[in-house]
Amino acid sequence: MVDVIISGESGKIHAVYHKSATESAPLAVVLSGNPRSGYHMNDRISYAIFRAYMDIGFSVLRFNYRGVGDSTGTIGTTADNMMDIATVIDWVQNQNEDSDKLWLSGSHIGAWYVLQAMMRRPEVSGFVLVSPDNTVSDFSFLSPRPNRGLLLQGAMETEDAIEFAPHLTQILKKQAQIDLETIRIKGADAKYAAPADLKQLYNDIKAYVGRENAETKLL
Repeated sequence: MVDVIISGESGKIHAVYHKSATESAPLAVVLSGNPRSGYHMNDRISYAIFRAYMDIGFSVLRFNYRGVGDSTGTIGTTADNMMDIATVIDWVQNQNEDSDKLWLSGSHIGAWYVLQAMMRRPEVSGFVLVSPDNTVSDFSFLSPRPNRGLLLQGAMETEDAIEFAPHLTQILKKQAQIDLETIRIKGADAKYAAPADLKQLYNDIKAYVGRENAETKLL
């Protein structure tokens, strides 16, 4: 696990990268939540996601959007952050030319960035959404893009958030032909504040991604 600096549209992007010992290992990129709400690449959720991929043999990267931590510039718009996401995906793919698998995972607003990036990246093999921001209502970016992924939620999130999950599942299936599996972690809130909740998040990601990646290898 090493710190890397990637050249972005707004200057340097600070990232942490783990390179798998297997040259053709699948790749993963972790997208953190809204920095204006205190989220960044080293928050507890982003790190747990990162470790889940790392511990099942992926080459994985997490990073700070522009204006966050040691990434230069000022905190940007969704369009700015999508540019940074495209830059880091290009970087990790260029570092791993023998890999043909790419997974994206994100928490809160980062979950929406995952979906937007997937619409632009046909090579995305799978994805994980962690407690997606339920205030987002613009689905106009969705187009047919058959895939399947995991939505993780805390069972103690707000009523609106809990009700939002089946709505999102229906929208993704109808507009994008995406199948979404949902797991609710008993006792957890959207911040996964208790160590046991975070550990369960980690375990659920490992189990789902490991299973899906193994099934893909058999095709």
